[in-house]
Amino acid sequence: MRLEVDVRSGIPIYIQIVEGIRRAVEAGGLHSGERLPTVRALAEELGVAPNTVVKAYGELQRMGLIGSRPGVGTVVAEGVEGTSRERKIEELQERLRALVRDAADLGITEDELWESFEAEFERLRG
Repeated sequence: MRLEVDVRSGIPIYIQIVEGIRRAVEAGGLHSGERLPTVRALAEELGVAPNTVVKAYGELQRMGLIGSRPGVGTVVAEGVEGTSRERKIEELQERLRALVRDAADLGITEDELWESFEAEFERLRG
């Protein structure tokens, strides 16, 4: 796992850590049961305070993405791959609902919208 933080981005560093680990899980770069770096090791690697990593790990634990195992350390929670996929599908469905609402507000017909979908799928295939 390769994480990077940008102290000048305006996004709190702990949020950058949370999002980086979340993306790694969703993309398959981290798998259930895989061990994460210790707080101290990740803090040193990123050049941040250990409390920042503790806060990020706490948020990830609240999200159900990681957990602690005695004698092992912090690991990716079991079954998160399926949960991440389900969450991505829900997010996609919400974007689709918003797209349909926006199209209707702009006066785009159902047929025109379907033509756009079909054209986009063709573009992806070709």
